[in-house]
Amino acid sequence: MTDKAAAAHMASELQRRMFAYYNERAPEYEEAYTSGTGTASIRDPEIFKGEARVLADVVAKTIRGRILDLACGTAYWMPHYAPRCSSLTLFDQSERMLAEARAKAERFGILDRCVVLQGDFFEHQFDDLAYDTVLAGFFLSHLTERQEAIVFDAFRRMLAPGGQCLILESAWSVERAEVNTKVERQTRCLNDGTSFEVYKRYCDREDVAGWAREYGFVPRIEHFGSAFCAISGTFDVSG
Repeated sequence: MTDKAAAAHMASELQRRMFAYYNERAPEYEEAYTSGTGTASIRDPEIFKGEARVLADVVAKTIRGRILDLACGTAYWMPHYAPRCSSLTLFDQSERMLAEARAKAERFGILDRCVVLQGDFFEHQFDDLAYDTVLAGFFLSHLTERQEAIVFDAFRRMLAPGGQCLILESAWSVERAEVNTKVERQTRCLNDGTSFEVYKRYCDREDVAGWAREYGFVPRIEHFGSAFCAISGTFDVSG
């Protein structure tokens, strides 16, 4: 096996392990926001809980119209954006995450406005100009730079005129640096002790500036905290 082939195999294996982790974590996924647990960094759970409330406010004021909730997980943010949305597309690779998301939509009585799609983002063909808002929650930080470029190109094509993205991510901060490195493979554990390895790239302000330089993304920082950040934005179509 060549070095290139070996690297590709390793990346594929890491993606498989990460998918297995999130699929198994579905029943306890929301604990990161509600209890401040379930992630690999920052020792104070109150930081996660407090900043999750800030993100909820950002979601409520930013998202509207036809939304694509990309890598939606359990659709934790749905109660905050659904009142302003005419249609909701819930997309995730995990069957168990989507089961949680569908159950949430049923509880809120909005399943008739939802399209629930299971698939791999990099293999799925999204319609052009189909969405007013794309919400990408904690998705980019699990991708390589090459994959990130593909995602931003897809965002540009998917958004209708006047549409925008809202990117929620794990922020790189002093508190993170006490436990983690900015780019790493980290061990994540479920409540029963089962462990998985995931790839993680934390986001700082220079990364956001890079999105503008590389992809024509016009960002607006809505929140940048110790645990989370929220960046809304459109695309420069002048060129």
